[in-house]
This record gives sequence, C-alpha cells and structure tokens, in this order.
Amino acid sequence: MLNKFLFKPSLFQVGECEWVSSRIGELISQDGDVDQEFSSYSLIPNDFCEDIESSWKGRVKIKHMENFYEEVDEAAKALHTAVSEDFLPIISRIRASTASFGERKGKILYAREHEAVWFKGKRFTPSVWVETPGELQNKQLRHAMDSKGKKFGDEWFTTAKVEDALMRYHEANDKAKAKVLELLRELSAELQCKTNTLVFASMMLIIAKALCAQNGKQVAEGPCPARMDIVGLSPYWFDLSQGSAVRNTVSMQSLFLLTGPNGGGKSSLLRSVCAAALLGICGFMVPAESASIPHFDAIVLHMKSYDSPVDGKSSFQVLLSRTAVLET
Repeated sequence: MLNKFLFKPSLFQVGECEWVSSRIGELISQDGDVDQEFSSYSLIPNDFCEDIESSWKGRVKIKHMENFYEEVDEAAKALHTAVSEDFLPIISRIRASTASFGERKGKILYAREHEAVWFKGKRFTPSVWVETPGELQNKQLRHAMDSKGKKFGDEWFTTAKVEDALMRYHEANDKAKAKVLELLRELSAELQCKTNTLVFASMMLIIAKALCAQNGKQVAEGPCPARMDIVGLSPYWFDLSQGSAVRNTVSMQSLFLLTGPNGGGKSSLLRSVCAAALLGICGFMVPAESASIPHFDAIVLHMKSYDSPVDGKSSFQVLLSRTAVLET
C-alpha cells in the first residue's frame, strides 16, 4: 500500500539531497558532538558561562571556529584568575573571622541581569584588616555599576581587574557569535536555490522517522494488540478549543453495532475511528489522549449512498459499484 503513496526519487534528486546533506553536515554541529562544552571553573558560577556561550556554541563545528574557541577559553581563564586574586582572599578572610565577629557572608555570585560575576557581601573597615590577608583586596573593592552607571545595590562589589576580565570575556564571545552568524548566513545563501530539495529531503526524513519509530515501538512491545482501544478520541476536523467536539472512548475487538438517533454523531464517530486507525498504523499522531491500534490489512468506510444522475446510476447502482470495488 505504501507504494501508492511514496514515489521513487530520481537520481538527480538523490544527488541533490546528498550534496545538500553533505554541505549542511560539514558546517552544522551535530547532537553527538562533545567538543563544545561550556567553560567551567571552580570560582565562576556555571550558569554564567552557560548563559553567555549558549548563544553560539553548538551551532557550527569547532573546526570552523578554532581561533575563536581559543580566544574565549583564554578570556574565561583570565576572568577566573582575576576573581581568584581579587575576591578569594576576601572570602577566605571572612570565613576566618566568622568566629570573632559573628555571622558574615561573602560570596561570588552571578548577576544575571547584568551578565557579570561580582562579589556580594559587606565591605569591612580597613582597621580590621590591617596587615592581614585580604587587606589589599578589600581596599580595591568598588561598588558594582549597572549599564547606566548607577550603583547596583549596597552589597555588590567588583574591582578594576575583574571588570577588565569581564569585558574581555564578553568581547571574545561577541566575536565568536558574529562569526557563527556569518557562517550560517553564507550557508543559507548557498542553499537558497535548493529550497525544493530541502523540502523534499525533509518530507522523506519525516516519513522515514515515522516508519522507524513505528517499527521500533512494535519490536519493543511485541506483537500488535488484538483489540483497538482509543481514549479521548476527537474528530480531527473540529477545533477542540471552541468546545464543539465531543471526545469518545472506543474499545473494539471484533464486530460491533453502532446505534443512535439522527444527528447523534454516528457518522462523525465512524470517520474519527477510521482516521485514527489509518494514522496509527502509519506511525503518525492520533487525535486522542491515548491509543492502542492493531495492524489492519484494510480500512473501509462506507456512508449512505445517493444516486448519481450524471453517471446515470441510481442509489442502488452506486452501492453495488462501491461493493464491487471492495471485492476487487
């Protein structure tokens, strides 16, 4: 039956698809690539590097961006060094003096809205720190400023060295992001004339993935079920958001008789069941909450026949011709 719906691509289409796939695979990074991890250092919050670098890492293969990767890695390392030299002695001094001066907090945190790594805590008076580790770093602290040059809270601090390292890190990421966009635009322009090939390849990929998924599920679950169970089945041509469709639950193992008054929805239910069965055995989504559908050799739906004056057939003749089609 699939041969009636699928057509055999020509050698030209196959060649075009291979070229497009090769060109995309040469540039675009795949899900299995493990060489594009985010920068990670012990004193820098992980979500900081992830937020900054996620805008460009994992888009294209690293072989096209080696220089930019090195620049970003060096900038991240320099930022870690600056944080270690300017913030860590203060935090160590705070922890050492906790027993003497009570509860004192000092942390290296990620200010997400400002895309910065700053020190958050209290700035102690120099007299307490005289000739002790962290005195020089404490004197270098200055209030962190937002993008408008205004002080960002009373407990957020930074240093000139940390700010320079942050600027270098952001500039390196901006360059890398610009290079990724440039490469993607070049690829897009190159494939602009191959739109039909891309659409064809995408369609074939969707069909292949659906068939593979259906086959894999069938192998995992074993033989097809002997009965069809559908929960929350709705007519696919109705908009559920408008509340005009009635959901039905169907449990069918062999022959059953459907009865009801005129206008009660018998025809709609029959059409919905047949559509769900067809979509299910093709591996597509079924308009229902859940569905267990066996394999059917054929799906046949027959509604009331009317006469066809154009063909010169009465309603009975139309019914006989449809029956003849089923028999063949």
